[in-house]
Amino acid sequence: MSTLAQRIQNAQQRIVALEDRLTTHLESNETMDDAATATTDQLTSQLDAEKKSLESMKRAEAHLARASTGTSLTVIDQRGEQQPEQHYQVGQVTRGNPGIQDTTLSSRGRLFAVPEKKIRPSDYIFKAVTAAIKHYADPRVPMLGVLRDIYGEGEQGEMVRRVASLMITKAASIPADTTTSGWASNLVQTVIGDLIQSLLPTSIYPRLSGLGGSFTFGMNGVISLPARNTATQLSGAFIAQGAAIPVKQGAFTSITLTPKKMGVITTLTREITIHSIPAIEAIVRQAILEDTGVSIDTVLTDSTAADTTRPAGLLNGIGKITASTVSSIVGFIADVKALTQALITSTKGNIRAPAWIMNPGDVLAAELLQTTVGETPFREEVSRGTLLGYPIIPSTTLAYRTMILIDAADFITATWDTPNFAVSDQAVLHMEDTSPTGITTGGATPAFASPVRSLFQTDSIAIRMIMDINWALRRSTAVGSSVVQWTNTLVW
Repeated sequence: MSTLAQRIQNAQQRIVALEDRLTTHLESNETMDDAATATTDQLTSQLDAEKKSLESMKRAEAHLARASTGTSLTVIDQRGEQQPEQHYQVGQVTRGNPGIQDTTLSSRGRLFAVPEKKIRPSDYIFKAVTAAIKHYADPRVPMLGVLRDIYGEGEQGEMVRRVASLMITKAASIPADTTTSGWASNLVQTVIGDLIQSLLPTSIYPRLSGLGGSFTFGMNGVISLPARNTATQLSGAFIAQGAAIPVKQGAFTSITLTPKKMGVITTLTREITIHSIPAIEAIVRQAILEDTGVSIDTVLTDSTAADTTRPAGLLNGIGKITASTVSSIVGFIADVKALTQALITSTKGNIRAPAWIMNPGDVLAAELLQTTVGETPFREEVSRGTLLGYPIIPSTTLAYRTMILIDAADFITATWDTPNFAVSDQAVLHMEDTSPTGITTGGATPAFASPVRSLFQTDSIAIRMIMDINWALRRSTAVGSSVVQWTNTLVW
């Protein structure tokens, strides 16, 4: 399909050709007979139609050019000769295409074929952290100045500044905002929720949270949710005429969620600051999302009990289902049946939002399992991300050859409204992602952590995120009555 510029250029060339034909025709017919008159009328009508069409396209072109900011348009006159470029501002970019009009830009200077990128609430976090990194690269420029230089003073700049003042340590020098529009003020409250949702491609937590219940701690810092005690029954009974109706009292308990502090530190070399702003934002986004997703999922999928510092893992107190020893599609079917039957039994058939949690390697293995005649009966469904109609949540954090089935409707989560970010180039870190300790321990013979890294000595920058988060299961996790079933040592 021709672009508007090409269509205008083609119309101009047709008009030039018709004018040449009309000129030649009139010069060769000094005395006009009926045939010559008819030819003149025909050429004139064609010229009028072509010019009318050209004027219509030019009006469209002019409208787009006036609405655009930053693009350089090359104008071609009706004789096909290139005129001096007319410049329209599109941001801070000037573009030109010699010989062809560049008119394929939208009203915001973007190609019509490329949809404009929508800014998600969590994007403001990555932009604010990017500004903090640029500030550390050149401390002579104040944080507020960096924010203005990068993101300007429009709505986007104000939103980034507001998020930075609320979420980034040492950004308190950024003055409080009194002019941000109402939508921006409300948007800040959704930033943390969108940050969790941004983990979707890499993390189990947001998928389960989306299937269950999500809450925020708010000002109280404690969330208490009612939960049914299944030890008591409210079932009715048949009675004789005139007999007393039995009275039963249902027992309810409560699940209390208090904030648990989750922290993650990501280190980057200072060379990151030489990249363009979009590149820095992309690097920061990837680093924060990957490290946060792994940190959450590592705790989520273990079997450790809850304590004062962390929530319980999904497998805490859950007896595993014995895996099949048949290393074929028969063993796979047996494992799926065993897990499904165990969940049906433990929930008394009250399954509302079941989901599988699997390592991507096991997902691929299930997809490629073959029958004795070479058919792959599970390939199509598993490739769509489901098994028995239940969604599959893949994660490399879950150990290979492990499979979990959970009724995610009973998975409840709570987070604080705003995470806290800090950027530093002066700290000394214990580079340990499993069991970090202090750099030194006291006593007569102090112990030193290893390996350690000095950000100052290695010319590096660290981004630290602190976020309050907690989760729990609303139904019992006791063996035989759990909404979680699992197995490992799979052999298929």
